[in-house]
Amino acid sequence: MIDYNKIVLAVLISSIVQITIYFFIRFLITKGIKSNYFAKQKIHEGEVPRVGGLLFLSSFLITLMIIGTNYILLTLPLVFSSLIVFLFSFYEDLRQSLSPYFRLIILCIGSFVFTFFSELPEINISLLQLIKDHKIIEASLFILSLMLLMNGFNFIDGLNGLSSFNFLSIVSSVLYVGYFYDDIFIVNLSVFIIVFAIIVFLFNFPFGKIFLGDSGSYTYALFSGALIIYLFQRHSQLPTLLAMVILSYPITEMLFSIFRKILLKYSPLRPDVNHLHHLIFKKLSGNLRARNNMASLMMLPFCIIPFLLTYFSINYNLNDNFLKFVIYVIFYVICYLILFRSIKNINSKL
Repeated sequence: MIDYNKIVLAVLISSIVQITIYFFIRFLITKGIKSNYFAKQKIHEGEVPRVGGLLFLSSFLITLMIIGTNYILLTLPLVFSSLIVFLFSFYEDLRQSLSPYFRLIILCIGSFVFTFFSELPEINISLLQLIKDHKIIEASLFILSLMLLMNGFNFIDGLNGLSSFNFLSIVSSVLYVGYFYDDIFIVNLSVFIIVFAIIVFLFNFPFGKIFLGDSGSYTYALFSGALIIYLFQRHSQLPTLLAMVILSYPITEMLFSIFRKILLKYSPLRPDVNHLHHLIFKKLSGNLRARNNMASLMMLPFCIIPFLLTYFSINYNLNDNFLKFVIYVIFYVICYLILFRSIKNINSKL
């Protein structure tokens, strides 16, 4: 099923592409060309290039053109939509000049392009059966879901390796389900994506040589959503709510963050330093890098549990997926409240 010769070639190509781009960016920084990034949620020192998305997407596109030509037509909607989202968000990484509302418009356009040109899976949720014959409403639901997923990934971004841990867990879940159903397309595409993401991860964790930035977070989210749409479209026997299980962490982070900010009378679009990974970071002592890496490792269970739940679902019980998701949410909320109450000045600066 897996062409290991192609995997080795993909590793070589992506390594060369990503290393070349990295050193070119470092060269530009030494010449004084840098982004001067600053944000309230910044928890690192020094100038770190936010080019993880550039490294990932460029290696994906180049490798696809060289050794995955038979997949180009199958992934064209993903290629075009990811380029739209990436280009504008990468400009934001460089200049920090785009408003939250403009970014939402870009996410909407990227999600629309992918949804419009892709074959979508059926939604087999009883409460949503009424929209089954209304294609516009159904497509709008997918567009909204992709937009929310991209925002959820952006909420998670902030610690060395955390977004990559989450992304690798999601793609590994899709890979396992594809392998279980002997789906060569899903397996090979997932393996390639994991290869590209691992190389980016090694630049990011634990030394923080690069960050994903908004462009990387949005790109990872769009790829995650696209893989799940591909998987569920090709295997209609899969219950739709299994997708919630696979995406438990970003969905929970997004929903809980929106609810928390509304409760505290903040704008849901306003960034803050009160996400779960920020609370863990505040509880730790030491220098910024050590705290950053340790907090990311302590967040690993929240990334791994969705994969374990997916494995359990595929092998033992494909039903009760909403219950599994609720259990995950309860676990998350309990951990958050315990940490929240243990920190006296929750609104203090990091």
